[in-house]
Amino acid sequence: MANFGLPVEGIFPILWLLLGAIAISIALERSAYRKYLPGPIMVLIIPCTLANIGVLPAQSPVYDGISGIAIPVGVLLLLLKADIGEILRSSGKMLPPFLLAAVGVVLAIGLAGQLMQFENEGSLWALLSALFIGSVLNMVATAQAIQADETLVAAVLAANALLAPLYLAILMVLMQSRLIGWLVGVAPGASAGQFAAHGGADAKARVTDGSRAPAPPLGALLALTYALGAFLAVDWVATALGIQNYAILLVTLVAVAVPNLFPQIRSYLAGAREMGMIAMFLFIGAVSAQIDLGALGYSSLRVMLFAAMALGINLVFVVAIGRALKSDPHVLLLASLAGVGGPTSTAAVAAAQGRDDLVTPGILCALLGVVVSTFVAVLLFQVLG
Repeated sequence: MANFGLPVEGIFPILWLLLGAIAISIALERSAYRKYLPGPIMVLIIPCTLANIGVLPAQSPVYDGISGIAIPVGVLLLLLKADIGEILRSSGKMLPPFLLAAVGVVLAIGLAGQLMQFENEGSLWALLSALFIGSVLNMVATAQAIQADETLVAAVLAANALLAPLYLAILMVLMQSRLIGWLVGVAPGASAGQFAAHGGADAKARVTDGSRAPAPPLGALLALTYALGAFLAVDWVATALGIQNYAILLVTLVAVAVPNLFPQIRSYLAGAREMGMIAMFLFIGAVSAQIDLGALGYSSLRVMLFAAMALGINLVFVVAIGRALKSDPHVLLLASLAGVGGPTSTAAVAAAQGRDDLVTPGILCALLGVVVSTFVAVLLFQVLG
């Protein structure tokens, strides 16, 4: 469709519309309509619609610029609070089933791939592995590293927006079912009282001293300066080594290493999570603006069926893992949800089940998935050729 709207190089008007779409999406996410218009899916829909009716350009160097900087800066900001020591100390008995469930994700995607073939199956397998072991953050980072097709990225995002809540609902039903106890051989809730419900407060206190926190907006400015500086340094090194396509892996390594080696810097940086989410949403908006709706429908349906099949097979693996480890179904299913649903969903479900003692282990396992899944996904892509 011919563009009658913004010029392809109009960086500020394009940014204005994308940021406006993000603001609307976040507002809807916090409104009474969030069940029907989830924020992440609206970040896909609004820019895509504007581009397909000609308001936003379908192709623009601005989108390339956003993709090039939003992903690494978002990774650096969002991983600032990933405390590896606390993850290993406090994840307890949930860590083994989580790690085995992550292996199950890769095996399930591989089995699903034997039943449904795709022309770009290597990219699809890598994107879903990053998503179901880590988060959307890892999926978009993997998309940049492997140069995935924009339409495929959008199809995976759309499939996740529909399947992740469904998977969460299934796990919540199973947690209250006698069936899962019979399948695993352990009654749901059998581990109650075996996990400390301290929430990691002591560890958090070790690295967060309110007396050092700068007054706003200095903390946010320092966080942005840190992220941009680290990105520029890593980009220079990656260019010098001739591995620029995989710079995002070096960025992830730095994003984890720096705050864990120098945890005090967390006390001086504020607003990192919020700015990191905006960066990720900018990337999603830039990707969705380049989608041809006519080509997306059938592709999205196939990707959704594939992802649903992979999740179903993975759930069978999870039950087998639970039976082998004699895991409490609550621990087992939350470990699976930590990968597929991420920290927020895991914490919410644990609390809803009255298992406050599993909130911290669930969040920490989910953060571990965020730390490692980009590496796993890119390695899988390379193995598949």
